[in-house]
Amino acid sequence: MDTETKPYKYNEFKQFLRFELGMSDNSVISYLSDLETLYKFYKKDIKDITPEDVVAFMSYMRKNQQSLETILRRLSGISQYFDFLIVEKEIKVNPVEFIAKPRQWHKLPDFLDFDEVEMLISRDDLSTPVKERDCLIMETLYATGMRVSELVSVKIRDIDFKRGIIKVTGKGSKQRIVPLYPSLLKRLEDYLALRQEYFIKDIDGGYLFLNQHGNMLTRQHIWNIVKEKCKKYNITKHVSPHTLRHSFATHMLSNGADLRTLQIFLGHSNISTTEIYTHVTDDDKRKTIMNFHPRFARK
Repeated sequence: MDTETKPYKYNEFKQFLRFELGMSDNSVISYLSDLETLYKFYKKDIKDITPEDVVAFMSYMRKNQQSLETILRRLSGISQYFDFLIVEKEIKVNPVEFIAKPRQWHKLPDFLDFDEVEMLISRDDLSTPVKERDCLIMETLYATGMRVSELVSVKIRDIDFKRGIIKVTGKGSKQRIVPLYPSLLKRLEDYLALRQEYFIKDIDGGYLFLNQHGNMLTRQHIWNIVKEKCKKYNITKHVSPHTLRHSFATHMLSNGADLRTLQIFLGHSNISTTEIYTHVTDDDKRKTIMNFHPRFARK
């Protein structure tokens, strides 16, 4: 696609898909293709698109005899783009969210089982300050369910060690409070001394996690940490930082957390987004019944 005719922040969105959401190359290509299709249809500043424009785009796809599956996939890719613009503080609302979506709208999220998470957040190698920082990053992602963009933006002042909470700034600059368990709080407190000694250079911007030059970490940096951890422990699933967020939500629900509280912890504006995790846990429950109920077990 010609550079001059690309949608707004096209390359930045590409990086967001790859490093924030950990999508495969094929998925990234598919999402960008969906965005380009909308851009060609709309032919205006894509930031100005309204829910009515999205409906018109859906009608256009139907008239061109595109399948429901294709339409939903395109809408999913476009919705992700507007979520990205919200993260970038370019727009305040996602116009796709105002469109009634059929049940097939959501794809069940991938998640890790608890043993796999335990390996990824294990503290078996603290031989260098960087490795100690990386272990803490992995544990913080899973302990809070934060998005990568939220994690790299956390500042020391966002942690209240006395109350045991962290303030997370999410999409649209909306803030939420997430509790931290005592052992993680202690490790974060210990890390601050390490941060001061090994990571601070000339200027301290106050960000919690820094690179070796004393600067804020990038989304790609977090992605690389996750990739290396998976390689080390021979986890062959497609795992991204976002997978730890999915795992946090799934494990919370499996252990009895209520949906409304989980919605708050995840920073979802609509509880229907959180409800996708109930389908995952319901599937687990079904497998349990099939394996252990005497009627299911009967040949």
